[in-house]
Amino acid sequence: MFNPFPMMFHPTLIVDDLEEASAWFSRVFGRKPVRWEEKWDISLLNPTYPINYSYFFVLGDVSLDVLSPSLLVLPGDRAAVYPKGEGLSDMAWFTDGIEDVSQDLESNGFRTRDQEGTIIHDGAVPESNLVADCPMIWSLPDDTGLTYEFYTMGRRHWPKYSLLADPRLDPEWTPDRVVPGDPLGIVRCTRHVVLTEDPARARRLFVDVLHGGVVGDGFDADLDADFVDISYAKSTLRFATPRSGGIVDVLTGDPTHSDQYVGMTFDVVDAAAAERHLRSQGIETVPSEGGFRTVPATSKGVAWGFLPA
Repeated sequence: MFNPFPMMFHPTLIVDDLEEASAWFSRVFGRKPVRWEEKWDISLLNPTYPINYSYFFVLGDVSLDVLSPSLLVLPGDRAAVYPKGEGLSDMAWFTDGIEDVSQDLESNGFRTRDQEGTIIHDGAVPESNLVADCPMIWSLPDDTGLTYEFYTMGRRHWPKYSLLADPRLDPEWTPDRVVPGDPLGIVRCTRHVVLTEDPARARRLFVDVLHGGVVGDGFDADLDADFVDISYAKSTLRFATPRSGGIVDVLTGDPTHSDQYVGMTFDVVDAAAAERHLRSQGIETVPSEGGFRTVPATSKGVAWGFLPA
């Protein structure tokens, strides 16, 4: 039976104004938002669960969740655990056996929580507020450096969800295909970039506990940082440790010792054409090794990198 798990579910981009961000992605990335009613059979969800507090944008093999925390109020007027600001906040992963994942993480010193922030013990993952067959958990950044979500989606949701929100859930999906009319010519995501003071923790989490593998290491001149590249669940994560200067919180701009998800890099058909398009939309760019990247202050707090495919 077809099963693509584990794989990345989505990165989360926090924004203040969801509609403004939607217009930005349509203009800059040439992508229309995928609204909740376009990815879910709403009749199957908890009728009191809020919808359209976030939109999805499919960028190659990445389904990006663009979320406005001010629009997310859980049933019973409970607040969800999301920071304020604008930038990348976390990564979410599709997984099977979410109870085993929670228990494995806990037994190795990595705690997990539910949507309201309650710590989970002994793999006792509660039903989600969204729908019973889509349980979800989050790691604690105090333990894992960055917040990581783990999510199981019931199979009855796959057919609709795969139409627009995540084509990879369709067994007929083919990777490395450029969307017609894409002004950037995105082929695939090559890596997600996280700044960290503790690369050993990243290795222990993603290699020792989650069974990923180290696929490279070296020096990233653009970041002035030593890095280790880890392959996990069909994605490559670059954990980079700056040699000089500290790490700055992408959402607040304050110095921090926590890991920071600063950007992602894509292979594109024509990097020069992609850069011209971005500049025409008011996005500032700087050269990077083999390609270019955007200046976060002009691109939703994210360093979007682009390399020739």
